[in-house]
Amino acid sequence: MAWFSVTVLTAAALAPILNGYTIHAGPPKAIVVPHASQVASLQDVTVRGTLLRKQVIVLDPASGKRTVSLGANGGAYGIEADGDLHFCLGVKELQPHITCEVQHATPWLSAFQGSAGQSITASGFFRCLFEHPGFDPNDDAHIFEIHPVPAVTLAGRSMTFDVGLPDPASIHTWLAPHPLNVQDGKIRVAYDRDTDTLTFTNMDGQDENYVRVPGIADNIHPGTGASSPSTFTLASPDIGHPIQVVALAGTNAARQLGVLTANRITLVALRFIDLPSALKSEYVIRLLAIDVQPGP
Repeated sequence: MAWFSVTVLTAAALAPILNGYTIHAGPPKAIVVPHASQVASLQDVTVRGTLLRKQVIVLDPASGKRTVSLGANGGAYGIEADGDLHFCLGVKELQPHITCEVQHATPWLSAFQGSAGQSITASGFFRCLFEHPGFDPNDDAHIFEIHPVPAVTLAGRSMTFDVGLPDPASIHTWLAPHPLNVQDGKIRVAYDRDTDTLTFTNMDGQDENYVRVPGIADNIHPGTGASSPSTFTLASPDIGHPIQVVALAGTNAARQLGVLTANRITLVALRFIDLPSALKSEYVIRLLAIDVQPGP
């Protein structure tokens, strides 16, 4: 996996692509993603655009139409239950946007609340997961996001953020509240090279975000530069098969990984779909390390 490329894009170019997917209620449920090779090439991204007021996207499975409306309190920003700030990076209000998430954002909330309509550049990890795809009318429909966002430049002001543990109540396990191997084992993906389209089927229509898993870290490859991430393989009894993990450069997880004296760990991580594997018609989940602690 090439975790080293940094892609610089504009919201005008990226937002239509990320909001081009469609859903089908089935059965079975399906998600169809056009421009597949383009989104699969994105890893570490920097996107320039406008900070919009907080918006919500509702996706109609029957017509494929997206309806965009302002969130509560006239689109004012607030902190989510896990402590994160979800902000909308786009071009124009009430048009589909790119969802971005900053962790532990309370100290920065007023800066975002007072800067809607201003230019913003966000840098972070491009992530795909079927947590809020749009099957539920209460979803803010999206399958792609920049999460976590370690840095933004907002109205000319540069800000950096920690990548760390969310609120404990938002961290689940591989086994509860849902057995994730059951869900992951059902999902299938097929890639059509002629149309550059991915078709995912049999998903539950939701997924877990943060997970805590115990296991053995092996094949540890520390990052070789200021921007290159570390990688390792986790063997966890909860998962039952080896899973690949990446730790972003400069984060707590990368530093914790670098000082491990034994390879038995407890990992808190974000799940994401490996899109390069999807281009091979393989559904593969990988993990983005958030916190790496020694021992069980």
